[in-house]
Amino acid sequence: MDTRSSNRSAHRVQVHAVHYTLVLACLASCFMASTAGAQSRTREPERIRPGLLHLRRLDAEWEYEGSFDRFRVRSKDGTGRTNARQTNQTSLNRPVLTLRFQGDIVHPYLVDFYGKIGLGYSRSFYRERRSGQSRSDRSSGYLAEFDLRADLFKTKPVSGTVYGQRGEDRIPRLFLPTLRQRRTAYGTAWFHRTDRVLMELSFDHFETDRFGNRRSRDDERIVEDYLRYSLDWTIGPDEKLKLDYERSRRQQEFQGSQFKFDTRRDQLRLDYDRAFGDRKQHRFTAFARFQEESGDLARDIFEVSPQVILEHSKTLSTSYGYQFTRERLDGISVDQHRGDFQITHRFMKNLTTTFDVFVLDERTENDVQTTQAGASVAWQYTRSNPYGRLSADLRLSGDSEQTRGNSSTRLILNESGTFRDPLPVYLVRPAVARASVLVTDSTGRIVYRIGTDYLVSTLRDRTVLTRVPSGRIVNGQTVLVDYRYRTPRSGRIDTTRIDFSIQQDFESGWTPYYRINYRDQDVNRTVGFLQRADRTNNHRLGLTYSRPRWSWSAEYEIFDDTVEPYDAFHVTGNWNAIRTQDKLLDFRGRFSQYLFEGGFDKREVSEFNLSTVYEVRLSRDWTSAVSSSYRWEDDSVRGLTTAADIEAVLAYRYQNMSVELSLEYDLLRIAGSKEDGMSAWVNLRWALEDLLGTP
Repeated sequence: MDTRSSNRSAHRVQVHAVHYTLVLACLASCFMASTAGAQSRTREPERIRPGLLHLRRLDAEWEYEGSFDRFRVRSKDGTGRTNARQTNQTSLNRPVLTLRFQGDIVHPYLVDFYGKIGLGYSRSFYRERRSGQSRSDRSSGYLAEFDLRADLFKTKPVSGTVYGQRGEDRIPRLFLPTLRQRRTAYGTAWFHRTDRVLMELSFDHFETDRFGNRRSRDDERIVEDYLRYSLDWTIGPDEKLKLDYERSRRQQEFQGSQFKFDTRRDQLRLDYDRAFGDRKQHRFTAFARFQEESGDLARDIFEVSPQVILEHSKTLSTSYGYQFTRERLDGISVDQHRGDFQITHRFMKNLTTTFDVFVLDERTENDVQTTQAGASVAWQYTRSNPYGRLSADLRLSGDSEQTRGNSSTRLILNESGTFRDPLPVYLVRPAVARASVLVTDSTGRIVYRIGTDYLVSTLRDRTVLTRVPSGRIVNGQTVLVDYRYRTPRSGRIDTTRIDFSIQQDFESGWTPYYRINYRDQDVNRTVGFLQRADRTNNHRLGLTYSRPRWSWSAEYEIFDDTVEPYDAFHVTGNWNAIRTQDKLLDFRGRFSQYLFEGGFDKREVSEFNLSTVYEVRLSRDWTSAVSSSYRWEDDSVRGLTTAADIEAVLAYRYQNMSVELSLEYDLLRIAGSKEDGMSAWVNLRWALEDLLGTP
């Protein structure tokens, strides 16, 4: 038998072992629940009313929604001529009659149901004009919206709930047209409660359709299924055990393209927590996790991590931790062992000292071995003084990473990065395989598309991710990145870091501060390919002033980096101009100036962002609100970018009737293209409450 066959056999044995463990855990939990006894609490019985079905309350609501959207796209060639034009128009009419109800079958403790059912008619019209050609489409039909829920056996040790939902709403986006989202969901959850055990078994199904983009190929369809089982067992007053199992399937599709994902996952997790010692001041925690995935995003993980925390006194504590992880992705298997030791000491409530040491050993299957060791010491100091409060933090750390073996690839999973215009995201590791880059949102559930949401480029030996302004990633958003990168056959990298910050909060409202983040890498030796040292020296000197209704801050930043060095100046201001019972007027602005010394290009970037919110109660029944956002960015190399987003709402509410009119305008103008759109919505509601006339 060859090595690959033995690995596959071992992997199948692991999968079967996990499944058998789950079955045994379920049987054991049922046995514990049956022997632990029923719930101790009792409820006073209520009188059972005659009849099988009882409708306690019934409300009606008539709603009409109408909308009109018009989007235009203009792009230019290198000579400045407009070479592409596209205009989309969409109109929608949706009258809906909704019934809201509450009731029970036999008794509220047996089956208690509530929710709403809406029946209506939808009629839409779509037209697209592109390069002198025009096409249109009409659609109409009946629609049903609902939100139905029922609670079963609420007072019994075994209780459950079932639900079903279908509805449509809007998702606002800054400087981009509002998306419409249609969501359908149904599921059930069952609970078994005793004094010491809580078990839950649930199933959920979600279907999400997002549409309304300027390009139909960017519309999304997401289908998710989740089957979950959980067990919370309170073994004793100081000991707990929790088991979670999840089987899921996720399908994500971009309409009009071949870009889609279909992933299945089984995950089992076990958590254990126990307090011990004469005063129960010490703790032992441990968790184990097994994950098996198949499909387009297949990632198998096995992880075990015990930890002991000892409290030697009120001011001194230590912790000891170990972690073993085995990951398999794209045919690459990686085993990682990590040990941590930490000491925490508190001195007179003002100074906290933390000392940490770690050792890591990572081995790629039949290939690269990486050994890493490091230590850090950190001080946190806070103290009140006659002028206010002084706080300071200092952290010194260093580590050494040694690589041995054949020149191959390593895996990086869930590396975090934040897009802050005009700055891109730089991946930490060099020599990245660009085709392996996968970007998701912070939950890992939404997969972003290269070319539509972000761009990948290389600067020296670093990989750069740039946000596409018209994509789904917004400015300031944090994303997770998975990728593979090449490692040298032999090499060592020593890294030293210094992080320091100090600030004084004066009672008068002034707060000066200074922060420095310094990192220095020393590449001692590499065989296989050239790897550059990565050095960063970031200084920020700032001053803020805050009053009850307004504040401002100014900051000067020096970012001395081997990849993209720059100097920057930032000014930020907030002003609550009006804040009364009937009026609200807020302003927020930020101006930044960047001087890049030469990474991609030697360039200068100026940006200005302004947002306002104005809300006013015109009379007892009429209210109005206007919000706007404006962005201006002047890049000496990449050109001028302007963006605007304005939304106005006028609402009338009298007794059970309401009328709301919304207008929105979006503009995004970047070098070579201009996109703008206008949308209008009207919503009318008339509610009839308590048609049954219940007391």
